Amino acid sequence: MKITVVLQFENAKNSYRIWANSENQIDFNNEYEKAARCTVAYAAEELKTHLEQSLDGAEIQIDDKVNSDSLNVRLVAKDFTTRGERYALIPEKNGILIEGDGRVGVLYGVYELLKKQGWRWYSPGDVGTYVPEKSAELYLPAEKEFYYSTAPVGRGFSIDGRLNENEDLFVWMARNRLNVYFYFPNCCALMKKLGFILRDGGHIFEQVLNPDRAMPSGKTLWEEHLEWFGLPATGERCKERALRTQFCVSQPDCLQFLAEDLLSHIMNEWHNADEINVWGFDTWGGVCTCEKCKKLGNSTDQMLYMTSKFRDFLNKARKEKRLDRDVKMVLCSYEGSATLQPPENEVPQNLIDAGDHILYAPIVRCYAHEFSDSSCSYNREYDEALRGWSNLKKNIPMSILEYYNVTKFEDLPLLFMRTMKKDFKYYSALGMQGFCYMHIPMVNWGVRALTQLLFAELSWNVNVDADKLTEEYFANRYGVYKSEMKEIYSIIDESSAQITSWRAWKVKSVLHKLMCWDGNIPTAPLDVDDHFVNPEKFEEAGEQTNELWNKALNLLNEVIKAEKKNPNNVYANVEEAVNPEQLRKMRGSAKTLKCLLEDKRGVIYGADTHALTWRLGQYYNALYNGDNARADMLWEKIEELSEKMESYYFPITFTARFKGLISKDALERTQLDETVAKCRQARIKNEKI
Repeated sequence: MKITVVLQFENAKNSYRIWANSENQIDFNNEYEKAARCTVAYAAEELKTHLEQSLDGAEIQIDDKVNSDSLNVRLVAKDFTTRGERYALIPEKNGILIEGDGRVGVLYGVYELLKKQGWRWYSPGDVGTYVPEKSAELYLPAEKEFYYSTAPVGRGFSIDGRLNENEDLFVWMARNRLNVYFYFPNCCALMKKLGFILRDGGHIFEQVLNPDRAMPSGKTLWEEHLEWFGLPATGERCKERALRTQFCVSQPDCLQFLAEDLLSHIMNEWHNADEINVWGFDTWGGVCTCEKCKKLGNSTDQMLYMTSKFRDFLNKARKEKRLDRDVKMVLCSYEGSATLQPPENEVPQNLIDAGDHILYAPIVRCYAHEFSDSSCSYNREYDEALRGWSNLKKNIPMSILEYYNVTKFEDLPLLFMRTMKKDFKYYSALGMQGFCYMHIPMVNWGVRALTQLLFAELSWNVNVDADKLTEEYFANRYGVYKSEMKEIYSIIDESSAQITSWRAWKVKSVLHKLMCWDGNIPTAPLDVDDHFVNPEKFEEAGEQTNELWNKALNLLNEVIKAEKKNPNNVYANVEEAVNPEQLRKMRGSAKTLKCLLEDKRGVIYGADTHALTWRLGQYYNALYNGDNARADMLWEKIEELSEKMESYYFPITFTARFKGLISKDALERTQLDETVAKCRQARIKNEKI
């Protein structure tokens, strides 16, 4: 089969490879035609590379003219000045037109056509790519197929740490139509080519308003501008707790100081960012109670007042050419900065006019229940607040910030299949126009590849057939083991349901209670939330979840045992590789076994983490009840688990404070290593060891 991929740029036949890899020489904010040519040529290269693997005997060339002797795939961006994500597959007399509103729409259209051929990208790299069986025909639509996202504000990840760069990840994201990530210097040009919206910033004011910050006068910020720091409910400011109260937004000189600092960041280290997260202190503290701030409305009104002043400042700076581009602000509705509740007053019009928007962040939502389930003590408050936002007469665009891999979950192999399928539709019905989550796992996805797939597909279209996607995932990723793996995933999904009660942020979780414990005999039974009902039910729930993890692991071991006997597992022939890069590319074989083993490593870590948490909770209650024999038996199990988890790592993590990697052993990653140590010390003092 002869196929000509036709570009709208002259000399495409000779130059498309150069254009496709020219991103480092392009200013994507101003050189619109070069940007479009780069992305569209890259799309053509992707199409050619994939089709040559999946079409029998395909001869594919790239040109700028239609070829009457071949099937033609025309790639056309209607507007070079916009990213333009919407796209259409349009049948033509001798082929197909992939038409994008802009350059990104063309790229997404190419991936749509490849998906029609059976291609799937379940995780970054070769092992996560499903290559369909070879076909003799190219998919051609019978009539025009038009595609657009139900989440136009953005779809992607909110990042913690300054080294979360991975080219394979960014390509995977583009192939699955995800488009939001933080700005990272090494991959910035690639991300721009792939159509990303780059964000930076975050909880930026803790450093700017550090009470000990040195001022030009020689004084500290606290000494020079005590009035800038929020007045707590006690009526007295305290330097040691200054950042536990949001700053005083009614101080004009404070806002001017912050706005100038914000502009400096935008024009320097955030210069390639399209959007800036402008969030208050992440302290779960109070808000300023001075009379001027009170008159502004509730704490969310205060935040909107502040950012409205910032918007006026940025607009003025743009006119004065102090700011060289249009930059959007991303605000947050989040209890950690006291902005979860909707405002009492109208949203400032200048924020809406500028295209600024809000991330709604239900950080300790429950996954045992759907988000809209009013019977859930966790979700009820979040749902009521979100519906309050959606009912505003004049609203600012909003996105959901989910927490499928929040820090407290510590890369556990959790699944949220049941809730995800329904939550996204509900969010969209309330007017949400974007989706993000914290934090994308950089390596060792294991079973979480399904979470990423569902997140990507539901983010693009909340009405996608999630059950069909899931069935296809099991068939493509696991082949003959699809039924067994479907059962294993279902068990893990069930074992993940109460993760908020076990490990979430705030004081309700079992993890928090255990981390605060000194290891000595408690004065009351372990305080658990209403999802466990009472301490006895907690122990019962822990045992049931422990059994689920062990069942999943045992079933997975049986599947791995069977796959290791598969005679078709072919590995790289080292003698054929002439350099390390070629050897790396050859090592994509035995994909099923590689996926299963990655799944297993995650499940072991998940089972161990839960068992340790549950056993410590049991030990706590045994000490309280004076059941020394049971406490001694449980301590032996805790020590055995601790020694096991001290012996392996899972996996690398990142730090938000500086550019660095952290490699913690599994025990440290549970966040219970210090609790175990305190219990051990208490036993030594009581001559139990």
